[in-house]
Amino acid sequence: MNKLVVSCMCIMVAVASCGEQGDKAAAKAKEMANSAAGAAQSAAGTVKEKASEVAASAKDAAGELQATAVTQATEMLNAAKVKIDELSKKVDSQSEPMKTSLKSGIESVKTQLAGAEKTLGEFKTAAADKWQSLKSQFTDQIGKLNSAISELAAKLK
Repeated sequence: MNKLVVSCMCIMVAVASCGEQGDKAAAKAKEMANSAAGAAQSAAGTVKEKASEVAASAKDAAGELQATAVTQATEMLNAAKVKIDELSKKVDSQSEPMKTSLKSGIESVKTQLAGAEKTLGEFKTAAADKWQSLKSQFTDQIGKLNSAISELAAKLK
């Protein structure tokens, strides 16, 4: 686009030395240069507008992904809570010394649950550049929590 403007300017200078016809040609060259500059500004505005639309669309898509991931994480956490409540009731129904031994396992699982709940809370409100790492952290925590729950459940059988 700059080449067009420079070319028009060169034509203007060359033609300016040719008299009346040179004046007409120079005016035409100036008109073409102004037209090219206007077209460039218009194209730049269109590109900027489209870039804004694409950015907004990407932000919306990322927000939807995060919302879906939060929903899934909440469901996983709620399922773990149900399992912990069931195990806690089973432990309470055990006789001593087994009951005392398993109580520490329940407390450990509840501590892990609290950590996962904290991470989920951060995950829910995380900025776009942080939620992926919090999702990974939560996934790791819930995996360890479910393993601990399974181990505890196996001891009760």
